[in-house]
Amino acid sequence: MKRRSFIKKSLAATAGIITAPYILPSGRLFASTGNRIANHVVFMLFAGGIRNQESIDQLYLATQGMTTQGNVMENMLSGSQPSGNLVYNRWSPILSNPLSQQGSLFKELRYKEGPTGHYNGHTVAMTGNYTYTGLNLNVNPEYPTIFEYYRKHTDPSKSALNAWWLSEGLGPYPSLNYSRHPMYGAAYGANYMRPATVFGNIGQDLIPQQISVQPDDVSRIRKTKDFLNKSFKQASDGISGIANNEADRKHIQEWKTSILNGSTPMEWATPTNSTQGLTGDLMNISSAWMVLKEFKPELTVINTFNLDICHTDFSSYLSFLHRADYGVGWLWNKIQSDPVLANDTILICMPEHGRNLQPNSIYDNNGLRAFDHTSDDNSRRIFSLIVGPSGKVNHNASFGTEASPIGESIDIVPTIAHILGFDGKIPSGLLPGRVLNEAFV
Repeated sequence: MKRRSFIKKSLAATAGIITAPYILPSGRLFASTGNRIANHVVFMLFAGGIRNQESIDQLYLATQGMTTQGNVMENMLSGSQPSGNLVYNRWSPILSNPLSQQGSLFKELRYKEGPTGHYNGHTVAMTGNYTYTGLNLNVNPEYPTIFEYYRKHTDPSKSALNAWWLSEGLGPYPSLNYSRHPMYGAAYGANYMRPATVFGNIGQDLIPQQISVQPDDVSRIRKTKDFLNKSFKQASDGISGIANNEADRKHIQEWKTSILNGSTPMEWATPTNSTQGLTGDLMNISSAWMVLKEFKPELTVINTFNLDICHTDFSSYLSFLHRADYGVGWLWNKIQSDPVLANDTILICMPEHGRNLQPNSIYDNNGLRAFDHTSDDNSRRIFSLIVGPSGKVNHNASFGTEASPIGESIDIVPTIAHILGFDGKIPSGLLPGRVLNEAFV
């Protein structure tokens, strides 16, 4: 505990230094917040594909041949809940005012180019460049990710403790931590974590084993490590990857252990703060809050994955959408309760891509049709919500219509760079998108 306290105090002291103007080695005065709109960005990237029909348009079951319409995302969007035919368990909103009233809503963005697949959608959102790479290709992207831009061009450069990428695997997601671009790469990646693995059953199973390791076990582990290092020539310490310094590594390790052994209570993004009703998406969001509370990172990207069930089960898709919306509202409430993050954080929400206009041939148990995402025009319809403090972000503002969309999915990376004040340092030619300036005062 003494070491933990020491690290915390050290980090707090460091944070105090960073936020104050000081003289760089070059001799010029640098203020880290000088050109920034805010010092923290949380990017909520909805994976799995969301149709604008069930989100922005609030049509609910109208496209299923029923007359019932309504808003299933009551924390993010203004509008009344469906008046009947509920095929999901409604959770009362956690926010008194929906996020669309606390920020700017881009009702119609376009995912203009490339396949509407999960790897493609995530790659576009996180690199600001369209990609035509095939589905399920587990490769690092060609263009730098937002993490790499942030860590390389934020002056002075930030440690990996300030950038976090929280997602489940679903094939290629871990590879989106950093690119294979020769000017960037792993040295500028974020700390990556799979919450359902680390804090789920697997993590709970491993912790007791870690605690029960005896001196004889340690000796055997070291012999095995030496054998593997010799067999494969390269020691694990020599493998390129995310660079955390020794203090940061220990801080992260102690933090994870404290959650797993219960000394730091996990806070769950559910109405009862329990695991009842918990989804994988809500586990990601809950873990994101634990990261934000502990490390106060400047850049955090979270994804969801449960919505992909829309391929086969439309009712469950609506339920997951409703609960993910609750999680976003819960997270925003938590951020506002933190003295460092409150009024200094901008939240951006955007689906990776949409879904088809026409259903496939599958019906769920309620007789509702399922939808794929095969790059039709409807699957290129998405929305974005940019939320932040008044005086910095335009509140209760709405932009774009289906006939006249404003913005593209490639615009989020330059927008984040603009918020954190390093957009002017990114080499020209890397980002074809623009800053969504309409969102800011």
